[in-house]
Amino acid sequence: MEITAYDVDRAWFPPAPWGTRGYNRMQVDAFLSRVAATLEGRDTVTAADVHKVAFTLCPMGRRTVGYDPAAVDSFLRLVETSLAARESATLSRAYVATALDHSHARAPLWRKLV
Repeated sequence: MEITAYDVDRAWFPPAPWGTRGYNRMQVDAFLSRVAATLEGRDTVTAADVHKVAFTLCPMGRRTVGYDPAAVDSFLRLVETSLAARESATLSRAYVATALDHSHARAPLWRKLV
């Protein structure tokens, strides 16, 4: 399935479920704007960039509720697949993503230091 810039612009994500932390809405929206611009030929986001992107999680107990991480991750997998197909067609080589981690949550600093 090929994703268009219109599909990316019209993407809607539910809020994170009660008691969980969601992705920062501004970061997700900014990245998806870049993806839409890429699909229109105005930016250069690659499938690898989509695979590696990480978003901070909204703090618990705040009025700001982030996007549901599962919904965003699912949509980004579709975007990554679509961009990979476009890149493979132009570069004549297949894109192979690692399947180890498909979560786009940015780990807290203490987890990175351990």
